[in-house]
Amino acid sequence: MSKWILLAWIACLLLPLMSSAESYTNPMTIEGQCPPIEPGADDYGTGDPFVMRFNGVYYLYPSTCEDRVRVFTSRDLVNWTFAGYCTQGKDVYFAYAPEVVYWRGSFYMITSPLGAGHYILKSDSPLGPFIPVTENFGHSIDGSFFKMDDGTLRMLFPDNWFIKSAPLDEETMLPKALASDTGATLHHWTEGPGMFRRGDWYYLTFTGNHVCSTGYQVSYASREVSPVGRFTQREDATLLINSVHGDDFHGLGHSSNVVGPDLDSMYIAYHNLVSLTGPARLYNLDRLFTNNGVLYTTGPSQSPMPVPSMPDVWGEADGELHGFTQTADGWFADLPETGVFTQEWNFALNGGAAQLLIGQEGGEDVVARVDQTSITLMAGGEAVHSAELPEIGPADCLHTLRAEVTPDIAYFYIDDMRVLTVEKPGYTAKRIGAKIAEHVTYGFMGCTAQALGSSDNVALKLLPGGFAARHALNAAELTLEVFGVQDELGAMLGSADYAVRISEGGAYCFDLTVRKEDAGRAVRLTLDGAPLWEGVVPDFTGRGTTFTFTTAPVTLPEGDHTLSIAAQDVLLGRVQAFAHAPVEAMEFDFTDREQRSRFVTYGPFTMKPTEGMLRINRGKKGLAMFGVEGYTDYALDVTFDIPRDGEGTSGILLRATDVSLYDLQVEDSYFGYGIIVSERGITLKRSRYGQAGATRFRAVDGWQDAQTASLHVEVRGSVIDVYLPGEQEPVLTLDDGKPMTHGMWGFFSTGKELTVRACAVRPLD
Repeated sequence: MSKWILLAWIACLLLPLMSSAESYTNPMTIEGQCPPIEPGADDYGTGDPFVMRFNGVYYLYPSTCEDRVRVFTSRDLVNWTFAGYCTQGKDVYFAYAPEVVYWRGSFYMITSPLGAGHYILKSDSPLGPFIPVTENFGHSIDGSFFKMDDGTLRMLFPDNWFIKSAPLDEETMLPKALASDTGATLHHWTEGPGMFRRGDWYYLTFTGNHVCSTGYQVSYASREVSPVGRFTQREDATLLINSVHGDDFHGLGHSSNVVGPDLDSMYIAYHNLVSLTGPARLYNLDRLFTNNGVLYTTGPSQSPMPVPSMPDVWGEADGELHGFTQTADGWFADLPETGVFTQEWNFALNGGAAQLLIGQEGGEDVVARVDQTSITLMAGGEAVHSAELPEIGPADCLHTLRAEVTPDIAYFYIDDMRVLTVEKPGYTAKRIGAKIAEHVTYGFMGCTAQALGSSDNVALKLLPGGFAARHALNAAELTLEVFGVQDELGAMLGSADYAVRISEGGAYCFDLTVRKEDAGRAVRLTLDGAPLWEGVVPDFTGRGTTFTFTTAPVTLPEGDHTLSIAAQDVLLGRVQAFAHAPVEAMEFDFTDREQRSRFVTYGPFTMKPTEGMLRINRGKKGLAMFGVEGYTDYALDVTFDIPRDGEGTSGILLRATDVSLYDLQVEDSYFGYGIIVSERGITLKRSRYGQAGATRFRAVDGWQDAQTASLHVEVRGSVIDVYLPGEQEPVLTLDDGKPMTHGMWGFFSTGKELTVRACAVRPLD
């Protein structure tokens, strides 16, 4: 028996039985995870989870609080079994963020003990033992590998708040040449890079704002054609964050990305912060979706979600077969004929040539022949396409052939390297199989009737949450058109149907992103065929060709449903649903204990009942928030002392969500709008955790010599109007095409003093 087949057999013994459970819920406790660090009561857990797929098995490598790294195995990314320790010795004491790549027949681990530079270790097995092959060569923290199509390796790493990459020397495994700057950043501490590809797009995920902050988060950038160079990072590129006051599911970050068991879906594994001792963290999993250069997830989820599914047919050559049949000629499966499919075949050549029946073309079998140096596609026994392979390692090591096939394109990969592309292939999968070949041994094999993310269309979309309009159950009936930058596609309505899971019943609003030219056109929402909301696309007067508007509140029932959105010639880009809450009218009296208790303060904002005011002193940073994140439209009146002392800024927050305060992160740690007040005047700005958007400034005569001032603010739809007392026209207006449509209101300071004398809020009709 080949050592690779033996390894797969041993790994399967370590796997749990396939779970009959239909769902999982974040966060997850994994049996065998790292124990508590004294004096903590919570397990150190599974921080910085990295997941690798090899021969049909997933391997999980988390950070460790010991002198060895633990490894876990799974078939479905949810049910994990502790498989022991995969390193030896104190070279990896308190190893941060171990990541593993299979390259040229060996497994390489990169890790950063205590975050103080990097080691690379090597093993013949994903279960170890991994032995160091380098000394500490620096480059900060959180290294990651990416395999190039030419067979070389690159290392991703953080440097000065940016993610960079550099090629690795084949002999020394050390970085060589100058590092390439990806441009990806969270504008403060940035770490945890990871890269994957779908089609011609490369997606770089990264994390930051400090692991101990509730605002720790995952963001992304993308780039077409090549993984080397500067990536495009959208303003709305945050993937995972949850920093809601009172919710202990927070500190989400340090993710890894991996293809799902069905071979087409993509998943993101990440941790949440449990306690600061350690810090203790737990494992989480959510699905990723792609829309050309745009990446999104319906996570972070805390509701039961479907356990990732297996392929339509799959099995092990020396194990269980699910849809495959073993014959004297090999292992074969019959499928409903499809021109869209993804296949995975694992094999060790041992000096031979693998023969893989991937489908048919014009009634002839299409066979992929793979030897040590080449891949050849045979149709009717004749070679029709071929390519040379880069260096793939010794003759007895395991290799993976991955085929992604649609009517337009077919991609073939060997060990994650794209080695062959066929345009307009005309292949269909009806009968597939691995043919017995001299010397060749086979491992895991599978096929699913989805490719290049087509399964995104049928996947459940979690509400509250958002999704791309193109990912509809009836996507094949929709016309897709370019909607934005990075070739983002929208769906031309018609009618589009979506499988949604509503986590909790209640009042919701929908944010719909459309074109400016769609104004005045009717839109209708139904749930399971029943009317939900009907209205027209409003006018938009701001900049840009697309914008987002919000529906009136509707009542949604908990559970799985079909959401339908219908219109005539409306190009719909994105759909977002959030829990709505009515704004409570209040005139605040800071001498009232009950009213004071309803403010949520972060940092040294204090309320002085004897003086009837809310205050923060110069040199301090803090926030004082009121309400819930489901507030939409409201009017606010504020009287304040004009700030003069201290560095930084201070003022009023509007529609703020995911508010966080921590020293080692960006100052504007929230999504929302800030009105900065000073003796010079008023600045209205938009912020997404340091990703600054539109900014407006207006000087105000008389504030230079005044002690106090007042403002009236109205937030309605995409428009924010700021008025001076007694004025009928706003002194500042922002009509935002990418609005933060809901959130709390309050006050902030990044070092400037602020004293609030009075404030009142009321809902807008």
